[in-house]
Amino acid sequence: MDSNMTIVRPAYFIIRGFSGIPHVNYYYLFLLVLYIMSVVENGIVMALICFDQSLKTPKYIAVFNLAFVDVVGSSALVPKVIDTFWFEHKYISYSNCLTYLFFYYVIIAMQSLNLSLLSFDRLIAITFPLRYQIIVCCHQQLFL
Repeated sequence: MDSNMTIVRPAYFIIRGFSGIPHVNYYYLFLLVLYIMSVVENGIVMALICFDQSLKTPKYIAVFNLAFVDVVGSSALVPKVIDTFWFEHKYISYSNCLTYLFFYYVIIAMQSLNLSLLSFDRLIAITFPLRYQIIVCCHQQLFL
């Protein structure tokens, strides 16, 4: 590296958001309601999969993981967005911004992986309908 190079890290960022939209608080209230509904409904899905013994198949474990990632993602991202825009906290520090982006990208990658696993499960079910239970049970035994 050159000795004259410096890396500039800003102290904070100013988030402008949706300025100029009339009645913007209703949008944030709607986002809050959707967040609460998402957490409650995904919690119900996870509880049903946990408590019902017949849902202990790999497909439902992947659905559980998808619901879990959705709850974690919603809980990591939506409250910060509501805090930033609804309560007029327009400044975010550099380290908080990087942390926010890290969680965003990790959650997106985890959701993509879960959806890929579910689509692979459906591919096996469609391609080998008569051998699906044998293939899934053999692979389930490997992971347990």
